[in-house]
Amino acid sequence: MSGARPPIPASLTALLLSACVGGGAPGAGGGGGGGGGGNTIDLSHAQAVWLDAGTIVWPAADAAHSYRLYYSSSGSLAAGTSDLGGTDNPGGVALATGTLSAAQQAAWPQYAGAVALAVPAGTAAQAGVLLRDQLAVVQYSGSTPTNGTQLQLGPVLDSLYGASATGVALGVTFDPVTDAPTFRLWAPTASAVTLNVYANAAAQTPVTASMTEDPASGVWSYTAADSSWTNVAYYTYSVRVFSRAAPSSLGYGAVVTHIVSDPYAVTLNGDSTRAMVVNLADAAATPAGWPGALPPTAATPTDSVVYELHVRDFSVNDPTVPSAHQGRFLAFTDLASNGMKHLAALAGAGLTHVHLLPATDFASIDALSCANPGIPATTGNGTAAELAVIAAQGSDCYNWGYDPFHYGAPQASYASDPANGLTHVLEFRQMVQALHATGLRLVLDVVYNHTSASGESPHSVLDQVVPGYYQRLDGKGAVESFSCCADTATERTMMAKLMIDTLVRWADQYKVDGFRFDIMSMIPKAAMVQALGAVNAVAAKDGRGYTYFYGEGWTPNSAVAAVITPAMQANMGGTGIGTFNDRLRDAVRGGSPFDSGAALTAHQGFINGLCYDLNSSDSADCSGDSGDTLFALQNRISVGLAGNLASFPLRAGVTGAQVDYNGSPTGYTQQPQENIAYVACHDNETLFDISEYKHPAGVSVADTGRAQVVGLSLVLLAEGVAFVHGADDLLRSKSGDSNSFDSGDYFNRIYWDGSANNWSVGLPPQNTGNNAANAATLGPLLNSKPVPDAATIAAVAARFQEFLGVRRATDLFRLGSAADIDNCVSFPDQGRQVHGLIVEQILGVGCVGTTGSGYDSVVVLYNASASAQSFSLPSFAGVAKGTGGGQVSLHPVQQAGSDSTLLTGWNFTSSAASGTFTVPARTTAVFVRHH
Repeated sequence: MSGARPPIPASLTALLLSACVGGGAPGAGGGGGGGGGGNTIDLSHAQAVWLDAGTIVWPAADAAHSYRLYYSSSGSLAAGTSDLGGTDNPGGVALATGTLSAAQQAAWPQYAGAVALAVPAGTAAQAGVLLRDQLAVVQYSGSTPTNGTQLQLGPVLDSLYGASATGVALGVTFDPVTDAPTFRLWAPTASAVTLNVYANAAAQTPVTASMTEDPASGVWSYTAADSSWTNVAYYTYSVRVFSRAAPSSLGYGAVVTHIVSDPYAVTLNGDSTRAMVVNLADAAATPAGWPGALPPTAATPTDSVVYELHVRDFSVNDPTVPSAHQGRFLAFTDLASNGMKHLAALAGAGLTHVHLLPATDFASIDALSCANPGIPATTGNGTAAELAVIAAQGSDCYNWGYDPFHYGAPQASYASDPANGLTHVLEFRQMVQALHATGLRLVLDVVYNHTSASGESPHSVLDQVVPGYYQRLDGKGAVESFSCCADTATERTMMAKLMIDTLVRWADQYKVDGFRFDIMSMIPKAAMVQALGAVNAVAAKDGRGYTYFYGEGWTPNSAVAAVITPAMQANMGGTGIGTFNDRLRDAVRGGSPFDSGAALTAHQGFINGLCYDLNSSDSADCSGDSGDTLFALQNRISVGLAGNLASFPLRAGVTGAQVDYNGSPTGYTQQPQENIAYVACHDNETLFDISEYKHPAGVSVADTGRAQVVGLSLVLLAEGVAFVHGADDLLRSKSGDSNSFDSGDYFNRIYWDGSANNWSVGLPPQNTGNNAANAATLGPLLNSKPVPDAATIAAVAARFQEFLGVRRATDLFRLGSAADIDNCVSFPDQGRQVHGLIVEQILGVGCVGTTGSGYDSVVVLYNASASAQSFSLPSFAGVAKGTGGGQVSLHPVQQAGSDSTLLTGWNFTSSAASGTFTVPARTTAVFVRHH
């Protein structure tokens, strides 16, 4: 999911994000609302919030009115013109008006100025019972009702149950001796919970057992007599509960019995409706040799280079993968396949992590029924493939998976036997084992900011177990959807627990080495820090040292920021948690992820011609003065190369935080590991595709490839953590698709053998992303711009691996402290900038606290321009060219490379006044001064 610093409008977010299934929002469904037909009391919303046992707050309340609380165990409250009907307590419970305490105001600042409604002590003592009922507060003027509302219950549930419930192991646990399972479900508002156990995935008639509630924690439990269900049976829960989203004749919700899967499911059947009773410690769930040798822990997160992949993209079009493994977890175990050989080569060069898009259970694919029709091969801007892909959407097996269903279970469609939950576990573990054996750690993409659905939707799990608790609600009690779908309330104790518990499961039971958080800024900073501590404790037990966390830190909607301190870029400094650096991304690519149509061509960037090779559409300021467009972008890139540190002294009197990024600071990190340097990811156009919009028509395929390498070098040589979109090192194209989440295997194809790159294979589906708005601009490009040849693709791949090698061999590009970067990194071109050229110097021995590279200094010329460039540094006056002590040479890895343009075009000369570095066009050259 993409983003930039400004908040993303909801309408645009929906285009940028993956598919989510709609659900019934509380207060929005089930018949008419109160307030119509002459009713005075409106129960169609839930504007009042029960904070703790003794306090309710209704932001619309005032002390000039009186208030009464009503409840109905049958969900029969009926609004009228004279008073509320259907209550279990006619006359109601009087609520005194007052103000929130200082502690309450601190806990819920969004209600600090609201009138508090005090619940009498006797009623407060019965809160646990009343929370099972339909609840409403009615406002009176004298004895006349003037308003009414139902209640939101999240805070009071935390207050009453959170402390006790957080320590309970939810889901299924097993007796260490007998292996008999115990089932536990947190459902404090339920009046009854029944366990339904099925002998196998296909069984129709369950064995049922009534569960028992612990009143202190709100946890319902049942312990089986023996282990006969373990690793064989499947189960659901029947939860009797009041839900405001349930349809009823009155329109205000109803008491219903939900048949629901376990939010803590370890694995499920093929359509994810039943969880499986699986003990992850048993041999039945453990592949041979598990877990195998775990990859050694990097000394610091800044040693990391992450390569982003989608499980299906990786192998479904790779003919060297056995057909039964294509598009599945097991493809990563096929070490002789083109894909795994490519990953092994990258690991050998310096790649450290593979990041997988969501591989946990998601809702958009029915693994039992999905099918993949043939897509007709298409060229240029033809529409045959587009139409076929659109026709298959919703029934094929493709989706990015950003519509979570169960957070702690592997995705069934990626298993060889989707119907067998045990297979999901075994094969996910085999995948991890194979990646680790290749020397690669695994990062899992996780989506805790929303669920795929809420309310009465069949894909709603959390909201059917504890209605209105796990989702973040607006002022009227409707589920918010700023993330795209049904937002979760990770500020709630048990939602944070679910996040942390499942993260710990993936780290402990599956040996996952890192986590990428989708729209992380929808999650409280405190919850992220707590989760990192819990997961690191698990990793430390394995000797892995730490687990790396990073995510999207885009500024959230103000309604979200009013409720939580969000885990956004500006707030994460000092936590060690990384955020994606959109400053560097946008400057390298040009424009922003929100450009569409002609704007994609008009906004060039550093690597595709701005000011040094302008296309006919770009009208940038290239004057060379203080308003120069490219110089501003080069400044942002320079700060990004320096870890995007707020403190970094770019030039005298100007720190990273003082470099402008659309009205916000460019530099915002406090530690380099908080900087995720990237220029492309699964979102928006690939790096190749975006540059096809921007390069002038006359730029050759070979020069397009060289420009791509310059862009990738800015990522691989940046201080911080490097992040690369999978196959960008092979000039990957999606034929211009701006949001390929549902574009099938055709537009997401990867050629691991480098024989093609998927450019010009038809117009992408115009029903997603900006594709429709882009079509008039993209279509002619697909017809006119040539397809890269295999030799160009191979050259890009080779240069990429060389820069991986440079990074691995040179710890000056992997500095772990802000102090070393602030003191030892500089940009000598500041004050004498050249269009398309950035010059960086890193002092080594004698400046950096510790260095194993053995260089006195490194000088890098990032030359994106269309001509050779030279740059002189007075500090290199009189220095000799060579590899002896104190001499300057091209980096040994590049000297051993095969880039003939670089090898014949680089130079270093010196005089009594300065040393001059020369680099060919569209080339990044790394020079080292030997110690």
